[in-house]
Amino acid sequence: MGHSGADVSGIRVRKRGIIILYTICMKTDEKTCPVLVVDDDNDLCEIMEAIVRKICPVHSEHDLQSAENYMKRLKPEIIFLDNNLPDGSGVLFIKAILEFYPDIKIVLMTADVSMGLEAKAIDEGAVRFMAKPFRSATINELIHTICPDLRVA
Repeated sequence: MGHSGADVSGIRVRKRGIIILYTICMKTDEKTCPVLVVDDDNDLCEIMEAIVRKICPVHSEHDLQSAENYMKRLKPEIIFLDNNLPDGSGVLFIKAILEFYPDIKIVLMTADVSMGLEAKAIDEGAVRFMAKPFRSATINELIHTICPDLRVA
């Protein structure tokens, strides 16, 4: 007795519509934690993407305006935000992000360890301040702390 359908995870289906429905159900069951990296250093963005891509979707932008445009299309759960960007200060952008997207978790990351910057970032609404350089394990731990239900790929 032959079947013309596809075998999806042990379930034999014959109609394409069922396969599509099954795929949609599978995707909604998985917890993802989209990440946006905002930094003008291309090398750092590539490194961050390589680290984060192993556990969740990631995208990079290189200035505040591009980050804002990206967030209008796709809302990340976490933003790793540099403080010194070509078009402004990340710490001053935190409140504006949270005004429109209060559920986003923002991590301010910077090589600038000026007195009071960490306190200002937290006061503005950042969940964490990370001084550069940092270890990849720190990124992984932070993502899993913010998104504890994340399923590792």
